[in-house]
Amino acid sequence: MEEENTLPQGEQKSVNKHDFYFETPLYELLEYSDLEDSENLLRGDVDAYSARNDTDTTYSIKFSWITKLDTKYVNSYTEYFAGFGFVTLSCKRKSNDVLRFFVYNDEINKRIIKVGQFPSIADLQFEELGKKYEKVLPREDLKNLKKAIGLVSHGAGAGSFVYLRRIFENLILETFKENRAAVGMKENDFKLQRMEDKVESLKGSLPSQLLEMKSIYGILSKGVHELSEEECLRYFAPLKLSIELILDQKIEEAKKRERDVLVKKQLQDIHQELSEGGKDKTS
Repeated sequence: MEEENTLPQGEQKSVNKHDFYFETPLYELLEYSDLEDSENLLRGDVDAYSARNDTDTTYSIKFSWITKLDTKYVNSYTEYFAGFGFVTLSCKRKSNDVLRFFVYNDEINKRIIKVGQFPSIADLQFEELGKKYEKVLPREDLKNLKKAIGLVSHGAGAGSFVYLRRIFENLILETFKENRAAVGMKENDFKLQRMEDKVESLKGSLPSQLLEMKSIYGILSKGVHELSEEECLRYFAPLKLSIELILDQKIEEAKKRERDVLVKKQLQDIHQELSEGGKDKTS
């Protein structure tokens, strides 16, 4: 039976403010029902990384209409519009960081599309990715991750998916090599498995969230020519999240090793001080 090319309903994720401004590609149509909080998408605040100032920050959101193409009057107090609008995200810490977005907002049919933004998604994410993952992701894979984000930000689903799939496969193979003894399987046998089976084989060495998402990995066994641009774009976000989960775990493991080394050294220093103190008393 042919595998279904759809994301399981249980794994559908509502789009929050951060997702919309910093992850969602241009021209991706979103129904209000896809949004976590449609009423506050274009107002309030959103937390994010400031590439300009190299720090986490909070942006204030301001929306204004540019052109209203349609109007629906509900009553004397309520009216809905459809048209183009301008959104600014202003950093609340430093005034030098302002992000700009153009949207088509249809309050009547309850849908919204990003039609332009500056800086681009790729520009917003590159600095954060490099800073966060350069120590745990090989240079070539980091370069490919940036390429993937650059492509998806322009709606190039198939091209971006190729790079992302390559990175994910490399990380899974690397995880196997690091845990070969625990897995109890030869490398050639591991490579012959389907991706969802590889993830299952490594369940003791991967973030638990990956196991909950394993039903998406069947798509990785298919050739890109078998997938539409829309399908590649739909699978991009969960696959990117899978990569980030693995990398975040590697970062935490590295921090733990550093703490272990530090504690060990401190204990050795204490032991040495006690030993030297004992010698002084007996001399």
